[in-house]
Amino acid sequence: MKAIESPNKDDDTQWLTYWVVYGIFSIAEFFSDIFLSWFPFYYMLKCGFLLWCMAPSPSNGAELLYHRIIRPFFLKHEAQLDSVVQDLKDKA
Repeated sequence: MKAIESPNKDDDTQWLTYWVVYGIFSIAEFFSDIFLSWFPFYYMLKCGFLLWCMAPSPSNGAELLYHRIIRPFFLKHEAQLDSVVQDLKDKA
């Protein structure tokens, strides 16, 4: 997320955004997969969602989700997340 928010914008911003969204999706899916797998067409919907997130269009799903949900949450809690990461670095 720090690379996306940096002032140096390269061509890899789209893929960095996708991987942030995919990472958060994977974490959420890890805890809810046992329940979601019982829904009909879950795996087809999951595949469609991931294709929508990586679509090479200006308004793809990863950009939409990142700018409307993830980025505001990250900016609101950035100081707290930085302190947690620093504590983990110190303990390591």
